[in-house]
Amino acid sequence: MKISLVFSKYSLNTTIFILLCLICTLFFILFLFPVESASERNKIEELLFDNSHLVTIEGVELHYRIWQPTDYPPTGNILLLHGLGGSTFSWRSAAPYLAENGYLVLAVDLPGFGLSQRKPAVKQSHENRANLVWSLLENLDVSASWHLVGHSMGGGVVTAMALQRPLNSASLTLVAGSIDKKSSRISSLLFKFRLVRNLTGRVIDRLFLTRKRIKSFLTSAYGRKPTPEEVESYFQPLQLKNTYLTLASLLRSYNEDKDLDKCISEITVPTLCLWGREDEWVPINTGEELTKKIPNARLVIIDEAKHCPMETHPELFNYYLIDFLSEVTF
Repeated sequence: MKISLVFSKYSLNTTIFILLCLICTLFFILFLFPVESASERNKIEELLFDNSHLVTIEGVELHYRIWQPTDYPPTGNILLLHGLGGSTFSWRSAAPYLAENGYLVLAVDLPGFGLSQRKPAVKQSHENRANLVWSLLENLDVSASWHLVGHSMGGGVVTAMALQRPLNSASLTLVAGSIDKKSSRISSLLFKFRLVRNLTGRVIDRLFLTRKRIKSFLTSAYGRKPTPEEVESYFQPLQLKNTYLTLASLLRSYNEDKDLDKCISEITVPTLCLWGREDEWVPINTGEELTKKIPNARLVIIDEAKHCPMETHPELFNYYLIDFLSEVTF
């Protein structure tokens, strides 16, 4: 028994040592092939949209876009939050349609993504991001409640928002929502160290945030080849200075975030789980499990759609979302 414990401890230490050596090696490779200088990166001002706004909330500059409803007063207020690596661009088809149907629509770039500020001190946990977004909504001085819509990683944020302020949440929609976070014992230990997080963030930034990689990721998420505009619209924000700091912070928060999966039974607002049947990133069985655990939840499946139905199947996505929202009692 003692020998087994000693061997287990030795193996764990050896594994950690090997991983640290690999990370350090990659770090020196990055110095041999440095990333673009700040002067070569796109500036936020060049990427702003006609309806873009920038505001500082709790020391973090957030980018958001507003689509005004065609009629007043609005039918309701809708918040749209993107997934990992996404931005307000992810809602380019849904947002205008929702506004045309009488809703005030707000899409936000989460801290460190899109055109929002990259700041290492910002904790990339669902709870912290939820607090920031609620503060942003308060800053807009919109007193009515909000329909919360989140895609993938954004689904975790809107779930935390609904749990934090159920009285301000009219409904919750999870589009291929990812809220469960699990990590290995080794990664939990490694990513406690800032140096390890930053080095890993730089490696991801250098090796994976390229046009070729982004095109490959979108092809997998869409189930079709992305257009050049789609590739550029995802790629360009990821090239802004210090994006690697966001990735590093995500590694830390991945191990510190609250386990929302244990709290979702406390959700009290009407909930829609909207999934692509062919989703390989967050499989349909995740939507089925969430629907069972969340009270008053329903599951709607879009056939042939993969991970981004609001982009690849906008007509069906908009139809199902409007149908759900129209049934919500204010």
